[in-house]
Amino acid sequence: MSLEDIEKLKRNNQELQEIINHSWDGIGIIDKSTKFIYVNNAFMPILGFSKEELITKTFTSLMEDKYIEDFLSHLIIKDNNKKHKAEIDIVCNRKDQKKVYLKITISSMLNKNLFVINTKDITAQISDDQILDDYVISMYTDLHGHITKVSSAFLKLSKYTQTDILGKAFSSLAHEDTDQIIYKNINKSLSTQQEWNGKLKKKKKNGSAFWIDLRMKPMYNKYGDVTGYTALMFDITNEINLNDEASMLQEQVSTAKNEILEKDDLLIHQSKLAVMTETLQRLSHEWRQPLNLISIKAQKLELDYEMNNNPTIDNTIDTLEKIKNEADTLSLTIENFQKFLEPKSKKEITKPSTIIEKLLVMLDFESTKNINIIKKIDDDIEFKTYSEELTTVLLNIILNAKEAIQRNNIKNGEIKISVYFLNDTIYFEIKDNGKGIDDEIIHKVFEPYFSTKDAKHGVGLGLYTSKILINMHLNGIITVSNHSNGANFKISITVEN
Repeated sequence: MSLEDIEKLKRNNQELQEIINHSWDGIGIIDKSTKFIYVNNAFMPILGFSKEELITKTFTSLMEDKYIEDFLSHLIIKDNNKKHKAEIDIVCNRKDQKKVYLKITISSMLNKNLFVINTKDITAQISDDQILDDYVISMYTDLHGHITKVSSAFLKLSKYTQTDILGKAFSSLAHEDTDQIIYKNINKSLSTQQEWNGKLKKKKKNGSAFWIDLRMKPMYNKYGDVTGYTALMFDITNEINLNDEASMLQEQVSTAKNEILEKDDLLIHQSKLAVMTETLQRLSHEWRQPLNLISIKAQKLELDYEMNNNPTIDNTIDTLEKIKNEADTLSLTIENFQKFLEPKSKKEITKPSTIIEKLLVMLDFESTKNINIIKKIDDDIEFKTYSEELTTVLLNIILNAKEAIQRNNIKNGEIKISVYFLNDTIYFEIKDNGKGIDDEIIHKVFEPYFSTKDAKHGVGLGLYTSKILINMHLNGIITVSNHSNGANFKISITVEN
């Protein structure tokens, strides 16, 4: 490298440092112990310390205790071949002892022992969110209708605590006067991606009643997928006349019955349309290679005759035979798809315990002998379903869990199967401790031909097939999320009365 190149590199480094120093965001470099190696000018007013003071401290020494363990876990690099990046919200104590809320983006440097932290002060935003939390009655649920978040305003109105209701079904807070068909109607609206508006009678923790005007609608991620539902509520208890209450409840039931029939038709239409779209995508994938081979062989045969190469009769017959074989493959693909879209079995009355026992028999004992499989069946109630299809889905998920545990060399592997009933719905949950699914790809796991495995271990149709079976044949929903040390698959299926 020439002296001119070295000088140019120095100037570029100086310019880059100037840009970083004058950034609006606080930018710093820390080591694995979180000791500050470098901070830019914006870092100082955020925390109230001088640059010289910060360089002598660790970042965790400025954090509130409850955030330290979580922050340190975000510094663990799982794959040294990939750039490590993580994001976390924390609370720090400034030099003047005031709290400051920070959004931290952590990125590993080429030296894996050092990390760049990009810091934004979100205290004002948190203050606005706090006002909404205190005064707006709101709630969030997952796709299965289980409560994931609730505002302080709702807790104040209903007298429940976070512990009381997080993870519980939204319908479990219904007053006993409210017919469950109302909630079935709400679920149908949300399943067809429609907003539901109406009045509901709910039950406080002490058993007393209150009325809400509810607005509930789907939430979407950046890929356009529905990730859950949000509910905005207004307390209208004082507006409800006790004399009108009985007639209002009766009218709600009548309206719900009529709307459910309409939404059932819409849901069937939407499901068929979605499956047709996915089927066409999958067919185009399956057909591409055979069609290419047919085209190549036909063109070669045509070219041979045009060039007067005069292929022998045997060569011509051989080429035509290969074209015929590829055409047969295309025909077989169509037949397989027709079988795929039709249930293989008839609906039958069964029990969760029967399905789970059959499932465990189908598992290869040798391949799972070092994995602890835990069963927890809260309600072993008879229900009618396509038991073969349901068993296939559960087996597929468990095999994926087993492979994740083995792939990540988990010594004390564990797969927990939980089953419970709630409001005409049966839930199956399968949790493992196989380290979970990367957040960047978890939204893709139900797509056709997407796989986290090596090519030789699968083509990525297992979970896609499971989703089709659950959505089309079992009238249910399947979702996946990560918990502390693994993946959690949840299936909810509406049970026929």
